[in-house]
Amino acid sequence: MPAGLDAPSLRARQVFGAEAVRAGLRFDRFFEVEWLIATVAGIATLCVLARRGPRLARALGLGPVNAGIVMAVVVAVSLWAVSLPFDLAAAWWSRRHGILQDSWLSIVLSPLGGLYLATAAVTLVAAVVLFLARRFGSNWWLPAGALALVFTVAVQFGLPYLERLGTHPVRAARLASQIHELEAREHVAGATIRVAPMKRSTTAANASSVGIGPSRSIFIWDTMLDGRFSPGAVRFVVAHELAHLARWHIWKGIAWGVLLGFPILALVAFVTGTRGGLWLPENVPLAILTLAIAGLAVMPLANAVSRRYEAEADWTALNATRDPVSARGLYRGFVKTDLQNPDPPGWVHVLLEDHPSALARVEQAEAWRRSQR
Repeated sequence: MPAGLDAPSLRARQVFGAEAVRAGLRFDRFFEVEWLIATVAGIATLCVLARRGPRLARALGLGPVNAGIVMAVVVAVSLWAVSLPFDLAAAWWSRRHGILQDSWLSIVLSPLGGLYLATAAVTLVAAVVLFLARRFGSNWWLPAGALALVFTVAVQFGLPYLERLGTHPVRAARLASQIHELEAREHVAGATIRVAPMKRSTTAANASSVGIGPSRSIFIWDTMLDGRFSPGAVRFVVAHELAHLARWHIWKGIAWGVLLGFPILALVAFVTGTRGGLWLPENVPLAILTLAIAGLAVMPLANAVSRRYEAEADWTALNATRDPVSARGLYRGFVKTDLQNPDPPGWVHVLLEDHPSALARVEQAEAWRRSQR
């Protein structure tokens, strides 16, 4: 993107319409308030567990590693129980507004599956981290961070192959031809483009790019292709996702994870070290509390980085398609179909938004159009 881009200042109501702005504001406000309450409830739960950690650990009567694993599971189940009402409320709100299409039976049973997966994952992670803490003492965070990096790379490589299950290639000949043209313009070769069936679950529209190396993939939700978005808007979405691959944003995201993750793990080691070290099972809740607070602290920076990459992908897509009109139509479509607030409050933008606002994206498209004069 050009330095010092002079984007115009537009009004959300003029760009998206007063009704769409009101609907997005009302829909998103529920989730914003819910996030605040849920975050406070989660941190409060962790504080209680961290304070009562020694008593709980002694009551278990197990060895240090086994007791630490059980403590981690207790924390995970407690957080799941606290978050359950908020998850159900979010599902109710989305279903009430026609976004979520799942049945109530599926909505109610889904958290149980999440609990099972979370318990299994926490058990495995706790066993590994506690072993490292006993093996390497206060320096456990170094091998733990290295293992986390290896795991992240492995997931980024392997997950796209699983996500391709149940999807199908782009069947529209015109769109397929346009995709090949965009791949040549953006110098992206070898990525797999698939259409993901989502319309039974949601009316929202989206697309995503994932994977590294030969697993690089772009998934277009079939809700993008149901006629609510123009062919130009769909073409722009594909150009945007290709830009993420062309600009190595996934690898850069992994690098940012290393840059932020290692200091956070070192902080956890330091805090737990003041109470004897992480190898003591009573310190497991304290470690998770420290991890949660540190995660909240770096969230504004992580979101700012993500928004920067999303803006870069938008600019690259504008250069590839040379179609700011379709870009503007895409953002207006997202506001309408996904009930987005096109111009969220400042604190929401900083803490919760990992994409530029729809209004900012329209302003950028207008800035690109003016730069071509």
